[in-house]
Amino acid sequence: MVQSKQDKTKKGQRKTVATFAQENRTVLLLSGLTVLVLLAIVAFAALITTGGKDAGNFTPNDQGLLPVGQQAPDFTAETVRDGDEISVGDGSGQATMLVFFATWCPHCNNEAPMISELESEYEDLRVVMVGIDGQDDPEKVREFVDRYDIESPAVYQPSLGPTYQVSGYPTTYVLDGEGKIVAAHSGEAPREVHEGWIEQALA
Repeated sequence: MVQSKQDKTKKGQRKTVATFAQENRTVLLLSGLTVLVLLAIVAFAALITTGGKDAGNFTPNDQGLLPVGQQAPDFTAETVRDGDEISVGDGSGQATMLVFFATWCPHCNNEAPMISELESEYEDLRVVMVGIDGQDDPEKVREFVDRYDIESPAVYQPSLGPTYQVSGYPTTYVLDGEGKIVAAHSGEAPREVHEGWIEQALA
């Protein structure tokens, strides 16, 4: 039996369509897997940055920071609002929360309203906002704390970054009345975690 050229052409077309459909399914499958992998990476990165929303399971990201229990380095700096000096390690006996930040940092902007609330909630806590980024300056730091109604002292002193081994923003240290570090963390943290650190420092 001799197969007509028309039959051969139809079979070829059917084969081409089937092959094309199979290739489309493969591309769609690979695209779907790529999207899932990217979503998983984003979710994991967010979990690392924020520590998750469950304060009970929160683990501070203190790698590379000054260790808990160590005496915090002393420093004196000029505030950006009025030029007054503020000192840490001056023997004042006051619990202190140091927040190292950059004005352009999205995580710092996310936490700023909470810091404003915490400084009002804990009257015996001294908050010091420490700007250290090279893209900032005293005026930008002043504008940042004013924008978020943070009334606590704010300074701009980049040299404190290496002193406190800061490698990311925000980085928070909570010190007790003797100037010892009771908490150290790089990244955002839930409000409940901050409150736990503060209460430990005030105890």
